[in-house]
Order: sequence, then C-alpha cells, then structure tokens
Amino acid sequence: MSVFTSKVVRNLFGTDAMRTIFSDDTRIANYLKVEIALAKVEAQLGVIPEAAYRDIAAKAPSFDIDWERFRIDVEAVGYPVMPFVEQLAEHCGAAGEYLHWGSTTRDITDTSFIMQVRDALAVIETDLHTVRRTLREMTARHRSTLMIARTHGKHALPSTFGFRCAVWYSEVERQCKRIAALRADTLAGQFGGAIGTFAAVGPRGIDVQRALMNELGLQAPEIAWFASRDRVAQVVFGIASIAQSMASIAKTLAIMTRDEVGEASEGGGESRGTSSAMPHKHNTVVPELVIVHGKMAAQQIPVVMESMVQDFERDWQGHFETIAVPQIFQHAHAAVTQMNVVLSGLVLHTERMRANLAVTNGQVMAESVMMALAPKIGRKNAHHMISRLCSTALKEGRALGDVLRADAETMQHLDERELSHALDPRNYIGLAEQAVDNVLAAHAH
Repeated sequence: MSVFTSKVVRNLFGTDAMRTIFSDDTRIANYLKVEIALAKVEAQLGVIPEAAYRDIAAKAPSFDIDWERFRIDVEAVGYPVMPFVEQLAEHCGAAGEYLHWGSTTRDITDTSFIMQVRDALAVIETDLHTVRRTLREMTARHRSTLMIARTHGKHALPSTFGFRCAVWYSEVERQCKRIAALRADTLAGQFGGAIGTFAAVGPRGIDVQRALMNELGLQAPEIAWFASRDRVAQVVFGIASIAQSMASIAKTLAIMTRDEVGEASEGGGESRGTSSAMPHKHNTVVPELVIVHGKMAAQQIPVVMESMVQDFERDWQGHFETIAVPQIFQHAHAAVTQMNVVLSGLVLHTERMRANLAVTNGQVMAESVMMALAPKIGRKNAHHMISRLCSTALKEGRALGDVLRADAETMQHLDERELSHALDPRNYIGLAEQAVDNVLAAHAH
C-alpha cells in the first residue's frame, strides 16, 4: 500500500495533480507525443519517407495500449519503451517500421520524464504564487502588530508579526524566482541514439534533435546527458527546498497554536483535529502535515544524488529517479497546497501576541535598558549590571521594572522617563516596520 494511492489518506499525502502528471497514462501519452513528433521532424528533414510520417500521424492518435500485454512485456524486458513501441508499430502498420528511427529507450524515457517535470513545475509554481500573495498581504496587514520574537524557542525581543511574515514572504519570493529559473534552465530533452552520437540517424542527427525539442517545447541539449544527471538533481533540490520552506513556516505556526502560546488557531471547522478521547482537544493538523512533507521531500535528495554517479555513457542508476522524483513532487506540491489551506484559514490572536510580551515580567526588555545605560557606564558594565538585576527579579519573582526602580545605581543613571521608555516594548522593535516596508517595496509586482 502507498499513501499516495490510498483511497482514504491520498489527499493528505499527495495531490491529484501530481498523481495525474506522474501516472502511467501520462507517461504513455508522452511516449506517443515524442514518437509522433520524432517521425514528423525526421520526415521534414528527409530522414524517413514523408508517406511513412503521414500514415503514423493518421493512425497513432487512435492508438489504445493493451495494458495487460504491456505489463507482462515490461516485466520481461525491464523497461517500458520497447514494449510500447512494439504495440504502436503494430497499430501503425507498415509505417510503424519508421517509428523510433535512430532513437534509444533512454531518449524516449528522459524526454517523456522532462515533459512530466515541466508540467509538475508549472503546477507547483502556480500554487506557490498563491502562498506568495497571501504572505505579502499578511506582511502588510501586520506591519505594526506587536509580538514577542523567539530564538531557540525562548522569548527574545519585541518585534512585529509583520516582520516575521516578511521573513517568510521574502523567502517565498526567492523560491518563486528559483522555480522560474528551473523551468528556464533544466528542461532539456534527450535524443541522440544508443550513446548519444546520432550514429543511427546520420548526418542530420543534430538537426533532428533540435527540431524535435522545438516541436515538444523543450530545450535542445548541447550533448547527450544520459550519464549527466545534474539537471535532475538541480530540480530535485529546488523542489525539496520549496517543501522545506513551507515546513519552516508551518513549524512556527504550529507552535503558535499551542495552548501556552495561543497566538494563532488553525481553521477548518469544529471537526478539525478533534481527539477521540478528549472532548476539549483540537490538534493542529495541516501544519503538521506540511512539516512531514518537507522532511519526506528532503529524504529523497540522497537517493537522487546516487543517480548522478554513473559509469561510462550510462548505467542502471536511472531507476533511482523513477522512484524518488515523483515522490518529491508529491510531497512538495502537497506542502504548497496545504500551506495555502493553512494560511487561508489561519486565525490570529493579536491580543494574545501583545499579552505574551509580558510573560517574562519585563525580562525581554533587559537589552533595551542595557543599551540605555551603555552610553553612560559602558556596554560591558551595563550588561553585567542588568544581568545581575534580571537574576534578582527571577529569583524573587518580581517584575524587572520594579527591581530596576529599586536599584539605586540604575536610577542614578536613568530617570523615570528614560526607564519607562526603555521598558516599553513598542519603543524597542528597532527598524522592524522599515524592514517590512523594504521587503514589500523590493517585491512590488
């Protein structure tokens, strides 16, 4: 059983779009497109008779594969292209002798595969832009929404939720550019015959290759890449990194929904995340799934890296890609689409964000007070002094402001106005709002 095809959980762990793109039906449809296109350009270039192409063009579109025969033949041969070509050639009659002219299994396999990758990238890119637009809106809307920033899970300094969203938004903007670059740089098809030297095609081989790729809307490679899988690795790493970007956002949002944090709630209605045992409990569901998808996509990277290490003109390592690449796309697209679900239903509790600034009894304002003192007694002295007073406040369970006001040395250097200003979180968000503005301006579309 696979979660990708499960009748019950398939849409939690994958998407119908990726199932369609990487399905047997799409693979066969792509094989057919490549073989028809190859016959067409070879006829145009005088490599095969024009009459043969006319027959192929007339008969091939009605081809209906015998799936059971195909399965048996593929298991016997070990690869699907030759059994496919045999059935298609039978269907096309005498003209079928000119199918697959000068080609090899890997030409058709790689080109069909790149067509699938092209379509998969386009789908993910579209949905990633939806995430991008939502994050941009959240960044602008919460530019000044006060909250506590956390480092290593601990309260750090005052900030704004808009600043946090701007970090996410900036990353997703970069990922949108990366996926556009992948579509521009990696979608090269394959044609060159047994070892890529066009020996079986003849002197028009390179012309056939260029015309074929033009016909299919792919890039023509400068040389065969049977044993050079760097383009595939580039795609895989890029797509997995998109899944991990979604997972990173989801991780923070999941923590924000915890009872003790309470800064956000997941949407999805009353039944979302309900416990079978505890009536009060609603677990965070979709953000956790997004995190799983990020981790699972990343786990496939080493598998695809293995396919890069091949001997001579090519070997058997392409099987790694056949297994891993569709899974990576499933996880990456699920991560993106589910992130859209998370963001569209997200309920933010801005009053809790503001309240959480006071959870440490003013400890998060220690650096602010230290920097107010630093020009007067030096930063190092101020650091030691405020650290000592923070320890006192913690030990005695008192607010830092009360301890500071009771400390003669502090009040010798800061008057009440200066201390109150230094203890107000609003006055110590630095340039968070300007940083938000910079991000929004940098990516104005």
